[in-house]
Amino acid sequence: MRWKTLFAGTTALVLVGCSFAYAQKPTTDDKAAPQSDKTAPGQSSTRKLPLEERAAIMDARIAVHKAALKLTPDQEQKWPAYEAALRNLAKLRVERHQELKSPNPVDHLRQRAEDLSTASTALKQLADAEEPLYNSLDDAQKSRLSTYAREARDRRASTKH
Repeated sequence: MRWKTLFAGTTALVLVGCSFAYAQKPTTDDKAAPQSDKTAPGQSSTRKLPLEERAAIMDARIAVHKAALKLTPDQEQKWPAYEAALRNLAKLRVERHQELKSPNPVDHLRQRAEDLSTASTALKQLADAEEPLYNSLDDAQKSRLSTYAREARDRRASTKH
């Protein structure tokens, strides 16, 4: 019961924080890339948020994820490598969105190929870090981990233009 309260409270804080972040008008000091004209009204984009807010949201999501898994002491030892791989993948994604895209289609294709290669390496590192943790989880924990991964994929898909 206690973990449910912690999970619900943390989720509520994340949702409220997201609401405030989206409600705020971006200032000229924000490090976020300007919103593309192709983004439809009401469509969310992680590029609207300043880096600090995206980092805070990522921290909260990871904390909720870890709390929901209810790790045993043995599993806790496997968590840091997994968390580092998650953070690395998120960092690469932010960097990819911040880079200026070349109007030259050939250069754009080369940059995209480089981005895919880098993402491939990061995903392999995540899989390598996740495997020992996943193998140590019980069925309920595996289900929660799968749910987290599915929601993360859905979030990424919804922010692509």
